[in-house]
Amino acid sequence: MFINDNNRKRLALDVVGQLEEDLEADPLNYAKWNRLIKHVVAKDKEEQVRAIYTKYLGIFKSDGEQWCKYINYELNRGEFQKVESLFHQCFLITDNVELCRLYVSYVRRVNDVITGGEKARGTVIQAFEFAINKVGIDINSTALWNDYLEFLKSWTPAASWEQQQKVDLIRKVYKKFLIVPTENLENSWSQYTKWENEVNPATAAKFISEKSAEFMLARSWNTEWQNITERKLMRDIYPFSATGEKEKIIRNQVGYWLNWVELEKKNILELKEDLLEKRIAFTYRQATFALPFVPELWFKASKFLLLSNEEANINRCVDLLSEGLSLNPRSLLLSFQLAELHEKDAGFEKSKDIYNNLAKWLTIDYTKTTEQLESLRSRFEIPSNGDDNDENDPESFNNDDDMQIDTKKVYQLTSEDKKHLATLSKKQTELAKSVTLVYVKWMTASKRAEGIKEARSVFKSAKKFASIGSELFVENALLEHYADNKKVALKIFDLGMKAYATDGDFLFSYLEYLIMINDVDNIRILIQTSDTNLTKDIVSLTEAVQLGSLNEYLKELKEDEIEVKRGYLRKLFKRYISYASKYVSLDVAQSFVNKYEQTFPDDDPIELFSDRYTQGDDNLIEKLDLGIDSSTSLPPSKKRKVNAKSDIEDNNRDLDDRDGIFSAPQPPVLEPEQPSSFVGPTITTLLAALPNASYFGQPSESVFNSEKLVKLFSNLPNIPVD
Repeated sequence: MFINDNNRKRLALDVVGQLEEDLEADPLNYAKWNRLIKHVVAKDKEEQVRAIYTKYLGIFKSDGEQWCKYINYELNRGEFQKVESLFHQCFLITDNVELCRLYVSYVRRVNDVITGGEKARGTVIQAFEFAINKVGIDINSTALWNDYLEFLKSWTPAASWEQQQKVDLIRKVYKKFLIVPTENLENSWSQYTKWENEVNPATAAKFISEKSAEFMLARSWNTEWQNITERKLMRDIYPFSATGEKEKIIRNQVGYWLNWVELEKKNILELKEDLLEKRIAFTYRQATFALPFVPELWFKASKFLLLSNEEANINRCVDLLSEGLSLNPRSLLLSFQLAELHEKDAGFEKSKDIYNNLAKWLTIDYTKTTEQLESLRSRFEIPSNGDDNDENDPESFNNDDDMQIDTKKVYQLTSEDKKHLATLSKKQTELAKSVTLVYVKWMTASKRAEGIKEARSVFKSAKKFASIGSELFVENALLEHYADNKKVALKIFDLGMKAYATDGDFLFSYLEYLIMINDVDNIRILIQTSDTNLTKDIVSLTEAVQLGSLNEYLKELKEDEIEVKRGYLRKLFKRYISYASKYVSLDVAQSFVNKYEQTFPDDDPIELFSDRYTQGDDNLIEKLDLGIDSSTSLPPSKKRKVNAKSDIEDNNRDLDDRDGIFSAPQPPVLEPEQPSSFVGPTITTLLAALPNASYFGQPSESVFNSEKLVKLFSNLPNIPVD
């Protein structure tokens, strides 16, 4: 964010003002919010403090620690009405042990049992019961349970019946407490057995034995929980995403939380179904409190609720996902899930808002990344300052063209520059793909919910994004096709050809569509056009690389682009060869095999041939005839090289064993360098411009026939030479 020069001096001294400016631009910066709260509370301006807390807790709604601080702030000023309002707000949102303890403390403060007697005591007990029902299953709830027990034990009964009532209440609390796996569980059990023996040694064994089995289950659960979390689980907010600088830590924490969920699902405590679901849902909720910027946890929490009872939990899931999306506005996972729930609930207008907001967020990020990338790329070539030409040298004036050619010098990039460029380029590509995906899914959802006209409207809007991907055109064409608008579908593909004539993914999708509708003429035209366009691009890029005027980074980029386009061409040829061999003729297929082998002379002909005789994903030729495991990810030619290399290494190892392990290492054998052949750009351009012979018909009609040429010359009449 840019700050006016007039404000710089003020902001340098005004920390609060600076933080507020920063948070306007980045409202999800947890660290800066905490710094701002600390500075504002230190100044102790009540209205400012309340405004900051309200803004913060409107974003980080589940931060129990800050709720406690805000409530204590109001308690210290005697604002009990505001305190009660805050308790009402936060208990609808969050489940936090310390917050519940604070609530009970407040109730005890305003209901003094000394002056209020039995009524006040009853109110406090109700507050404890509310708190226990809300967070009593938390493994960190030991302090709350102990508060409850100490409160009951501090009661001094005035009558014998009150004494018995006190004992019954304490025993009831212990029974609920000791079946919950909490920290220091064994210590709590020891306190219980001691208390029973103090109350009545004659009945102590009976009451203790009644709870011992459930206690053992809780202790067993506790032991396993300690093992699966490795005592490293963080319960406080850790404000980082799974794709940022703290990725490894976040991945570990997510693993601990999911291990906890799986432990709950085992039902070691032998709970009834409703209590088990409550514990699982509580665990998921605590996970989202601790890791608010991890969409995976929000999604899995909502998915669990839907699987438990979709009809009953649909509104709860919508609220949960909405909160998660407010903290992760760029999340594709949460956006798509929430949009689907709204769509199912006949609320497609809300779905459209979600798609639109997501597209805006990602477009803003794309624009920023592109600006950063262009700024860095502008350093690639630095204008010459004229020092390269010597004004005193008369030869420097002899050739004006020479002076004009060398106007720039190549800027040598550092490794850090390259790394930064690679990171930004990758991010830019991912953001462009993400924006395209959002529009594609928005378009298809619009077709489902409102029909083809609405889908066309989304398509029209999406085209305004400068870097929209070809997938938008492909998906729109398919929507039109399955809406019985096949002519419109072809027009969409033709429109896409104007923008993506050398985009291999688009060309392949177009080819697949034409094969699907059996449009033979357009298949032939598409293959010819694709071959010409891609080959021209490859030639142009090759010439640029060979000129030698590029810096190392740009040279690498262009070389990579050449390989990508060659890969596109290879894929298109293979698909057409497969199609032609099945549905056209072997002659046509063979003509393209010849073209393929000319274009890619280093490719393995067996791989190309066997590709036409696969059965699903199973290449039996490789497996049975060549002895190659088709499950490996390497291409067949590479597999054979690896196998051959392995055989050589095995043979060499045998020789080494025979010669002895103490043989001196032999120097590497240097092979003589082979002279590299080079075809000039002019010849390459000419060959690229010439159409393939297969376009003119069958090989028997179009391929050069040397025998006929010999026959022609042999039958020429003898003409005397002057």
